[in-house]
Amino acid sequence: MSRPLMFRVGGTVILNIWWQIILMASYTAAIVAIHNYVDGFRMNFPQTLIPVLGVVTGLLLVFRTNTAYDRYWEGRKIWSTMTLAIRTLTRCIWVMIKETEGSGSKDVVEKASAINLLLAFSYATKNYLREEYSYDEDDLKELISHIPRFSTPSSNQPLEMQEEDFAETRRRSASRDSAPGTPVVKPPLKKKEGSLTAYDVVTPTNIPIELSYYIASYIKSVKDRDLIDPSTLTVMNNALTMLVDCLTAFERILRTPIPLAYSVHLHQAVWLYLLALPYQLVGVLNWFTIPAVTLASFALLGILGIGWEIENPFGYDANDLPLDDFCKVIQKEIQTIIGRRIPNPDSWMFSENNHPFAPESQLTASELIEHSEEDVRTIMAMTAARLSGRGPTFRDSLKGVTIDASRLSSANANANGETEAMLKRT
Repeated sequence: MSRPLMFRVGGTVILNIWWQIILMASYTAAIVAIHNYVDGFRMNFPQTLIPVLGVVTGLLLVFRTNTAYDRYWEGRKIWSTMTLAIRTLTRCIWVMIKETEGSGSKDVVEKASAINLLLAFSYATKNYLREEYSYDEDDLKELISHIPRFSTPSSNQPLEMQEEDFAETRRRSASRDSAPGTPVVKPPLKKKEGSLTAYDVVTPTNIPIELSYYIASYIKSVKDRDLIDPSTLTVMNNALTMLVDCLTAFERILRTPIPLAYSVHLHQAVWLYLLALPYQLVGVLNWFTIPAVTLASFALLGILGIGWEIENPFGYDANDLPLDDFCKVIQKEIQTIIGRRIPNPDSWMFSENNHPFAPESQLTASELIEHSEEDVRTIMAMTAARLSGRGPTFRDSLKGVTIDASRLSSANANANGETEAMLKRT
């Protein structure tokens, strides 16, 4: 049985805010001690600030948390849309693009290579959102090692910062605040150990947008060779446009943090409220002021920490989106698809296990095609009668169907045996 949520520590912000809670508890303990043991000092004040600051702080925290969660949920929706586009392109490439006679394995290899670029797009997007711009990331290098590198400018960093020489870029890696246009208040991404970022050894580059050019070139190639019909071509172009649109939407989330003035004011309001709280409570609660303020600090600072953490949902925090898992799901789907031949409809439509009109008839599809269309429609009418709640008597459902009444069994007979007996007499 899983541990109750109230006792969980992993995945929470407690590990990030514990020192702030201890700081407030110590501060409160000092105030209570002075209030009780230092003559001439009475630290209690009228409880007038609690309702005023409490309302303001509460409204600010609610807005902050809602805004952060909207960004989190928006990121998840965009990734789902991107997954849809990848699935659509994979299906169209593998099934809808013709394989020319005499081409040998060339067409199959082309399809697999193009589909691999779709998988690479998902991994490259994940790395791009985490500001890991290297072409040599472990999950990406095998997929794109064969294509030329454009070093397209990244939209995640100010252009003038990308144009600096390598030494200057690395020297300024400790702080981005000095670059004009750089978001000042932005939750820092936790880097996985050994990962490369734009501030370490590589220049920021937009690998996903580069991959979209290669995917577009393949679509144009099959169009020029008349290997694809116009309607499928439209679907593929729309899906590719959807991929780029998702990438742009991700960039919008990444490059549009909560405004600095709002974040600073919220932090100031929360801390002002917490610092003033002991003075309001010590006269009433005395030593119980310490646990009361500690709990209030845990609640308010926790909400503040949650908003800060999920504002950027693409990193490695416990509550960030599991982008690695999303990519692995796409990879498994793609490998499963290209690991099999294109399905031949006859192989499954006329299989011995296909009973199109069960339970009214257990005849297989290959047996049904030996009978007349009239007989098949009779069985379909039985199915309609059963689904409409008419029971085993299906004569009403056969109105308008020209058949011999002698071919119908008694109303209480089993529908399945009735149908098969009828068909055997034809």
